[in-house]
Amino acid sequence: MSVCWNCGAEIDWVCKPDGGYIPVDLEPVFVIEGDGQDKFYAEEEGELTGRVAEPGEIQTLEQKINTPVAFVPHWRTCRKGR
Repeated sequence: MSVCWNCGAEIDWVCKPDGGYIPVDLEPVFVIEGDGQDKFYAEEEGELTGRVAEPGEIQTLEQKINTPVAFVPHWRTCRKGR
């Protein structure tokens, strides 16, 4: 775990498919793939494009199992990097 030099938030690093690393927020999110243009990063799936699932949108066990979990790139949420 690291700290963002810009805003001081705790961040983590995920390996990108090209071998580089990207800083991400600590908490993973459920990603609805293909429904949105935001990029997310997951260790196993690599880069995903979609949107964050809304609260209550993923309710059943089957939905939780079949919906990818990924991390938000920290530059999207950095309080001082905007």
